[in-house]
Amino acid sequence: MTEFLSPYMPVISLIVLAIVVAIGFIKKVNLGFLSLGVAFVLAMVGGLKAKDVTGGFSSSMFVTLVGVTFLFGMASQNGTLDLFSKKIVALVGKKTVLIPILMFVLSAFISAIGPGHIAAGILMTTFAMYLAFEMKINPMVTALFAKLGANAGCASPLSLTGILAKELSEPLGYSGFATHLFLSTLLSGFVFTLVIYIAYKSYKVKADNPLKLSEIPKFNRNQKLTVAAIVIMVICCIGFKFDTGLFAFIMASILILLGAADEKAAIKGIPWGTLIFICGVGSLVGVIDKLGGITMVSEFLQSFMGEKTAVPILAATSGILSWVSSTTGVVMPALYPVAAQVSQQFAGVNYVELISAITATSFAAAISPLSTGGAIIMSSYSAAKEASNEEMNSMFKTLFLLSVANVAINVLLAALGVFNLGGLFQ
Repeated sequence: MTEFLSPYMPVISLIVLAIVVAIGFIKKVNLGFLSLGVAFVLAMVGGLKAKDVTGGFSSSMFVTLVGVTFLFGMASQNGTLDLFSKKIVALVGKKTVLIPILMFVLSAFISAIGPGHIAAGILMTTFAMYLAFEMKINPMVTALFAKLGANAGCASPLSLTGILAKELSEPLGYSGFATHLFLSTLLSGFVFTLVIYIAYKSYKVKADNPLKLSEIPKFNRNQKLTVAAIVIMVICCIGFKFDTGLFAFIMASILILLGAADEKAAIKGIPWGTLIFICGVGSLVGVIDKLGGITMVSEFLQSFMGEKTAVPILAATSGILSWVSSTTGVVMPALYPVAAQVSQQFAGVNYVELISAITATSFAAAISPLSTGGAIIMSSYSAAKEASNEEMNSMFKTLFLLSVANVAINVLLAALGVFNLGGLFQ
């Protein structure tokens, strides 16, 4: 049976994915558990092994999400985040319209100076979520500004993405494009941030009751220890590039030993259902990738490529791949060599423009709930507020549709030649 179905497995796997997502939305069940079960069945039908299913369950993402939500759960439980958020709101006073801009700019800056989109995104997105609940504004959108900023600044020469781009391109015979790549990704992130800012009317953001610093109490002992733990984590993860999730466990353990937080309450606050939701869907997508579903979609797009369509098609391909895989781990290593071949095949196609479109569009898709960016937004939301499966499914759908819109905008920018930046940096 496996041999008979083998030629059809890429198509079957994509159909299965569509059915699973549809069932999740209609029946309001946790897509994670459903995806894990379906992934196992699909793997057996496709001739794969159980380890191919479990291998797609991202342990690194799981540890990162658990560690960060555990630490920030403590900060929420002992009132630290609530008080800190009030102090931030008090600093901007009645000019709370600056909050969305602050989230984007600060995240982009932190990401650009070294830690990149993952560390900066996790730290700033989690903070933005709790701040939004305190201000009683849209928490998903506020966190989205932070994540978009982290993605926008991640391709600097100092950051992981910029360094990886250099290492991938030099063996192919290309160099000296660091500024171009950084500005392209920054521009891409800014454009969609502006779209979100207008679409969700963030220019009308107002706190119900503007606060005054003089009216806000000081941090108590436990809250000071918690603030110190978070600051130390930021310094170590950004300055020394320690693993964010694992280091969060260290800080959380210290807080427990010092009696600064309630361990049981913090553990209960970890959004286990959401974590299974995220990693379970990732396992299913991993199986679909092994069965050739993702490759089939990618090759289909590339079959239409020509000199005038090469940049937007590769941009679209990178966006689709990024929905179900890592930008730095899969998309860039897979498509940079393709970009080199395409630039050699078509005289009017520039390699730097191609990789700029690939990188920017890939990160445009990274706000999807199937990626770390969308995942941390969802987990932060359910950690800060008890959320039903219906709410999680709704947020999953919204974030994915926004990532589709972001990819579409980037493909349009690619078609218009925006990623060439007028040839100023080539």
